[in-house]
Amino acid sequence: MLASFILLLFVAESWQRRPPSFKGLPTVKDLATAAGYASTDIEVITEDGYSLWMHRLGNNTGPPVMMHHGVFVASECWITRGPKKDLAFFLLKEGYDVWLTNQRGTVYNEYSLKYKRSNPNFWDFSFHEAGLYDLPAFMDKILQIRGAEQLFYIGHSLGTTTFLVTMSMRPEYNSKIAAAILLSPVAFAPSARDIKPLMRLILSSADELYSWGQKLGTYEILPRTPPFIRFLKTFCGYKSMTQPLCLYLIGLYLGENRSNIDEKDFGFHMPYFSGGTSAKTVYHITQLFRKGDFKLFDYGRKVNQGVYGTEEPPFYNLDLVSAPVALFWSYNDPLLSEESVSRLASRLPQLLFSKPVPDRQFTHSDMYLGKNADKVLYPDIINLLKSLTN
Repeated sequence: MLASFILLLFVAESWQRRPPSFKGLPTVKDLATAAGYASTDIEVITEDGYSLWMHRLGNNTGPPVMMHHGVFVASECWITRGPKKDLAFFLLKEGYDVWLTNQRGTVYNEYSLKYKRSNPNFWDFSFHEAGLYDLPAFMDKILQIRGAEQLFYIGHSLGTTTFLVTMSMRPEYNSKIAAAILLSPVAFAPSARDIKPLMRLILSSADELYSWGQKLGTYEILPRTPPFIRFLKTFCGYKSMTQPLCLYLIGLYLGENRSNIDEKDFGFHMPYFSGGTSAKTVYHITQLFRKGDFKLFDYGRKVNQGVYGTEEPPFYNLDLVSAPVALFWSYNDPLLSEESVSRLASRLPQLLFSKPVPDRQFTHSDMYLGKNADKVLYPDIINLLKSLTN
């Protein structure tokens, strides 16, 4: 009864709330306006009580397209470069109805009906819960508003992982997907020989880092705060003396292809690399890479027995992913390999195709930041959507 009353108050006051904003950092609405489009902020409450924001760009009546971000960033990642460079704006020009979504743990997740953000229980989730609750809530809301039965889904990196969780754990949602386009798909990890030294170092110390983080109360990773925004502007900003070092570090993590990065665009984008996520999400990702299997969160044998009924966490059942899926990937991506993508492709019942970007130097982040993405990637995405729409 009390929970229902709190929910009513929460909903009644929702009209007063706005997505968080930070001085000196353009919001989604600001970025859309600068590109010549309106933007509507919509709050969504998940089944387990998390408040999340999504943004509708423009007011097109074409097929809805839901775009979901990767780890450490949020919805702005799709629109920081402007109408002549970003995929979201290309889709708008083609008449598609574009929706940018944000999963739990980002700056756009300020509330929960059960816990305050300062409560450790608030952060007790990984991408598993995001797939179980967040994506279904967004999909239902978009389809409700549009009065439609299906939508197109475009996800990048962790946005692909979360999608696969949804479709395997909530298979009834497959029928709501006209097609899914997964950019830099992450499910199965590259083999040990393909994992870069920096990643191997992180993976080898993941257990200790997560354990110490929990003891020290570090439940959130890369939160968006004014000091962190200022740091990223200073360290990675355009014409900053330290931008080359910033580019080098990002290259170690996401792939080095500096000639395909516009330094001004990169400097403007980097402060948004503070979307935030839970420590448990990052730890779950490291588990996938260490063990090479696409499984639920591993709590350890004893706790697993109580949670899952087995000492090892179960696999996500990809045989249940019956929605049509297209995979786009690149050779110069430290977070995947041709082998790992092939392994995923072989498990998808309705695979449309698995296609590498023809530029062999194309990286993980080039999927939405690369200077040549509008030539080597976006036309294929738009042509696929058109063929499926027709």
